[in-house]
Amino acid sequence: MRAIGSLAVVLTATLALAACGDDGADAGGGGGGDTGGALTVGYISGASLAPAFVAEDLGCYSEQGLDVTFEPINNPADAIAFLSQRKIDAYVGSPSAGMFNQVARGATLKLVASLGSVNVPGDEPAPSGLYGGKDVATVEDLRGKRVASLGTVGTATSFLLGKALAEGGLTFADVEVVPLSVADMGEALRNGGVAAALLIAPYTQQAVDGGYAKELVDSKIAYGEETTSAVMYGPTLLEQDRDTGVAYLKAVACAAGRMTGDWRKDPEIVAPLAKFMKVPEETISGGGLYAFDPTLAINAGTLTSMQEMFHDTEGTLTYEETLGADKLVDDQIRLDAIDAS
Repeated sequence: MRAIGSLAVVLTATLALAACGDDGADAGGGGGGDTGGALTVGYISGASLAPAFVAEDLGCYSEQGLDVTFEPINNPADAIAFLSQRKIDAYVGSPSAGMFNQVARGATLKLVASLGSVNVPGDEPAPSGLYGGKDVATVEDLRGKRVASLGTVGTATSFLLGKALAEGGLTFADVEVVPLSVADMGEALRNGGVAAALLIAPYTQQAVDGGYAKELVDSKIAYGEETTSAVMYGPTLLEQDRDTGVAYLKAVACAAGRMTGDWRKDPEIVAPLAKFMKVPEETISGGGLYAFDPTLAINAGTLTSMQEMFHDTEGTLTYEETLGADKLVDDQIRLDAIDAS
């Protein structure tokens, strides 16, 4: 597994297409064919996606004969463009308005697996949620203020933000959504650049330990059964090389099977995850716990909920009828992977 720099040349070429959560990429063109087990996987950094990040160290990728190169993605809209144009083979991140819009236009993009959720057991707190700065006591205090999200309205993070705002009777129209990378949100909270932020682990724990942010809502209640962390494929693995697509999910399921309990106590998980995410090991071992289902089952209801929310924000979705799961999900690849395992 290799982590490489951002696709600067590609990003320059697709920047205009990726604006406002809607990439506008052409679903056609590109190469295809057998990947030979070599995959380029775009990713958003977050512990909810951990199985994909630790699969190499656990031997899961090598067992499947895979050579995986990871490409960091700062804006989820870029990932949709890269997938459509076969610049990356898979995306480990979340669905978004950009994906929905492109599928509505006929692009070959599908979710093939779900990853971490906040549905952790017992009194374990949710690992992600809406966190306010020192001058914010309640969600209602955010009216008219700046709130950070990963990307603009239309990303999965903004969906979770919308659900958290609703707990205080607010909508996107009541706040100024500020797009920031998850790594930059902590500093923005610390210096007052934003009043609140939708944080994900391990950045939640850093904010709490640093004393510059506090949880505003119980995310386990606000999110319910929603699951936004996912694996998405483009045309290469959906059409030209489904066998490698199955092999990749087998490897991710292999890693997820090691993370069904409190994986924060497993040094073989913590050490590689901390290294991959470039954070101290104690940030992982002492941070939030995500729940992982080794079957990687997809929560199709979340896709409907996201579309319903984004339809209420003018200009976010470019179509009218809600897309069904048959348009957004290819579950056969997951089933083949799980059956084979």
